[in-house]
Amino acid sequence: MSTSRVMVMALVAALCTACATPNVVRLPSGKVIEQRQISNFSPEQLPVPVLRVHPGDVLRIVRDAQTPAEKDEATLYRVRPDGMIAYPFIGTVQAGGRTPEDVGEEVTRRLDAIYREPAVTVNIAEAPGSRVYVGGAVRNPGVFELGAAVNVAQAITATGGVLPTADSRHVALVRQDEQGVQQVYFFDYASLLGAGTQGSRSVGLQRGDLVFVPSSRIGNAIQRVDMYVGQLLMFRGFGASANYQINEPSYKINTPDGSVP
Repeated sequence: MSTSRVMVMALVAALCTACATPNVVRLPSGKVIEQRQISNFSPEQLPVPVLRVHPGDVLRIVRDAQTPAEKDEATLYRVRPDGMIAYPFIGTVQAGGRTPEDVGEEVTRRLDAIYREPAVTVNIAEAPGSRVYVGGAVRNPGVFELGAAVNVAQAITATGGVLPTADSRHVALVRQDEQGVQQVYFFDYASLLGAGTQGSRSVGLQRGDLVFVPSSRIGNAIQRVDMYVGQLLMFRGFGASANYQINEPSYKINTPDGSVP
């Protein structure tokens, strides 16, 4: 048999083998899927809202020993885009991302070398960015002003409620922590509404929170985590198209037992 004939037969055999092998992507093993399943938090396990200072806020900082004769204008400090404020005699102070009490403690400590009575009280006088975001499978997704204490049920109701296609069992609460990392917590919204009549505490919202109601049409368990979070980050405008990666996500999904999903 000639060399050319052998080569042709080998090529035909290779093509037939390739045709016989279906070009499909198989699902991962059951163990992998189980590890990536969403774990829901109960209302008691979800983080309690914390009042934090945001860039653009105006802080009122008053020394407790300040006399009434001192001008009130001098007590107002707008937080710069980098989260800092400039305070007389002590220089810049990091305010963004901290509670007013934290800021007050640092200012008091740094004024100790200047005043005999250095204690100050810090309050947020203006909060232009006092908003929460509701998106996903709700009737009217959008941005809502926080005029007072608001919980998840009130925020979703303000959108007109969830759509029939919503997956109410895996609603995501996205909250930025002190380090600026977007923490993701999943909870059962339908169960939350049912538990409300039994005295369970509601899920309160804080400034900058995002509530995302996913669609029940998204596929398997791994997509349920990765695609949901990808959608909610894009809705909020976090630049997910550039930063989101399937294997090394830039967000952090929390689980009730502290394990990594």
